Amino acid sequence: MRAYYLVPLIPALALAIMPFLPFVNSAGLWFGLPKMMVWGAVWCVLCTPALLITERMMARRGEDR
Repeated sequence: MRAYYLVPLIPALALAIMPFLPFVNSAGLWFGLPKMMVWGAVWCVLCTPALLITERMMARRGEDR
């Protein structure tokens, strides 16, 4: 497995395990919103930089060949 495949795996895993995390899946608010909504929104936003990093790592690997 290439290292650049691991970068977008982090936000994807965070979103996939979201319902099983007790500190996220509980009653309460973060910033006035339900915890799961904030958690999901943050990790969705972090998908973009993760994909950018992956794309740059793939491009740099292509230049070396």
